Amino acid sequence: MSKTMSSNRKLAFRKMFPRIYRIFSLIKDNKYISLEEITRIISREFGNTSVRTIKRDIRTLRDDFRMPIAYSKAKGGYYLYSKAEFPFPKLTEGEVLSLLITATILHQFKGTDLEKDFEGLKDKLELFLRDANVIPAEAIENALSIPFAFIKPKVDVRDKFVKILKAIRDKKSIIIEYHSFSSDQVAERRVDPYHLYNFEGVWYFCGYCHLRKEIRDFALDRIKSIRETSYEFKKPRDFDVYEYIKSAFRINKGDVEKIRIKFDPYQARWIKERIWHETQSIEELPDGSIIYEIVANRDEIKRWVMGYGKHAEVLEPESLRNEIREEIKKLGEIYKVL
Repeated sequence: MSKTMSSNRKLAFRKMFPRIYRIFSLIKDNKYISLEEITRIISREFGNTSVRTIKRDIRTLRDDFRMPIAYSKAKGGYYLYSKAEFPFPKLTEGEVLSLLITATILHQFKGTDLEKDFEGLKDKLELFLRDANVIPAEAIENALSIPFAFIKPKVDVRDKFVKILKAIRDKKSIIIEYHSFSSDQVAERRVDPYHLYNFEGVWYFCGYCHLRKEIRDFALDRIKSIRETSYEFKKPRDFDVYEYIKSAFRINKGDVEKIRIKFDPYQARWIKERIWHETQSIEELPDGSIIYEIVANRDEIKRWVMGYGKHAEVLEPESLRNEIREEIKKLGEIYKVL
């Protein structure tokens, strides 16, 4: 990179980095590639891009990064007149860590229906790390391990994923046949999809359900069929997807209420070490136990609390205490507890 390049131009380059790297790769891999062909490929991969922008990017490669790019009038295309590699910008330690985390997470999708897609992306990421002289590709897995526990879906969700993503992009409603977990019924629903997200390896999308007249979450592996429609929708201006997602304790977002739980000294140490939810508050008691207060979905909290056994006690609401009493009573019957 030219030492005279201004900080503003460096910032601009970082923003156009993927596109300019792709242009360099096209010229390197396709001798005498035409301007029209470069523009066609870049527009297809990055969105509509003008010939003027492509010309400017090539000038940047040639003038600022001193890439040996030339144009042959006789052949009607660009080529490299000497061997060259793309001048990757130096990565910060934080950027390297981010890339390594991404690489290790992608590796853990082996055995799922997305394995082929993620392995292809992982190969490209490893190539980048190697070309950038950051860390040898073969050392990535030995350098860092990020445990990423997730549930492997029994069904292939790729086709559904692509259709929903396209509907989100085009702002078009979809019709789905959905098997509801709560009712154990299959029903046809028209949904305006807003956002795709992953929770513990399971893909969901949230959107406005015309049947329930509210925003709902749908697991892709419980969708029996999906078809596109011509109905256009507008996402509400006040809908913030990140605020929506973080409102859940785990995944359920509806019917929240204030819940108070007492954790004994043994479990309190672990509970205090983490921020489980943004609404939480903790009152420490003299004996080392804590009162944990949260505003969340009661079904999720009930499952969470019961996982701690004798170390956790729901104090409020009384209705949730009664539900847990009934669960314990049924467990006693199952295990023949006197």
